[in-house]
Amino acid sequence: MNDDLVKTIDTLGMLDKQIKELEASARKLKDALIARGVGKYDGNLFQVNVQQFDRAAISPTLVRELADDNFVSSVTEVKTVNAVVVKPLSLSI
Repeated sequence: MNDDLVKTIDTLGMLDKQIKELEASARKLKDALIARGVGKYDGNLFQVNVQQFDRAAISPTLVRELADDNFVSSVTEVKTVNAVVVKPLSLSI
């Protein structure tokens, strides 16, 4: 592999690791705010609005069970998705 590709892969890996750590920290902070309940809360620099609402979703499993194959095919969209999966080569990272 050329040096630019190696640098790109390693930079992406390190960023991915940092993002996961930041997301975990943000999740803990959000959980603490959610525990306070619905409402607006002010900090010195930011305001947060804790909300609670219902979200409806259709169960794909139930649709497959209750509908015939033609119906399922007619309402199914297939899209090509590009993915990059990042894995560390060492456990020490």
